[in-house]
Amino acid sequence: MAVEMVVVIFSSIVLFLLFKNINFVIIMVSIIYLLMELLISNHSLIDIGFNSKGAIQDVRKTWFLILLVGVILPLITFFLGKYKVVGFLDHVVSRIPMDINQKFMTIINIAIGTFIEEVIYRGVLQSILTSVIGTPSAIVVASIIFAAMHFSKGPILIVCFDMSFIFIDSIVYGSIFAKTGNLFASWTGHCLNDLIALFLIVLFIPTYKKIN
Repeated sequence: MAVEMVVVIFSSIVLFLLFKNINFVIIMVSIIYLLMELLISNHSLIDIGFNSKGAIQDVRKTWFLILLVGVILPLITFFLGKYKVVGFLDHVVSRIPMDINQKFMTIINIAIGTFIEEVIYRGVLQSILTSVIGTPSAIVVASIIFAAMHFSKGPILIVCFDMSFIFIDSIVYGSIFAKTGNLFASWTGHCLNDLIALFLIVLFIPTYKKIN
């Protein structure tokens, strides 16, 4: 079953990269299939991190990693990019898939979107890879895929800078999940990361407009 699920995941990634106009459908179909496979094979949702009862305890357990990825890293990425990588902020703004002028809906989208990503990359992908290649390698491979799925065309220096920090963020998300086995803990860091990035964009790019 592990081989079949890995094939589904990588097939979904290829389809995602080739047909981005229907990426939401591809992602949702893949998630439903993988969750059904897990349930059919007698795995519970807790096995892939749906442990709401232990969420607060696990957040406390990994508070430093959550602080690191949720606050420190987005600040470093933003200001390093702003002052050292010309064009980086324009690149980031160009790949934002929503109109952040609608602040309430943007926050809802971030909360839901980051949770879905944690289900895919940590709950499903990292969990499967861990059973095959071990935890450290699983975190790295899942993070490479996570970064690749956030790829956006642009000057090579800007793209490399962008992908590098996305990869680093994902390593921390994966580490949180590995330590706790709890999606809600890694999601806390991921959601906070995106919210801080949103705040910085709104604060320092007041003329922001969605680029279609």
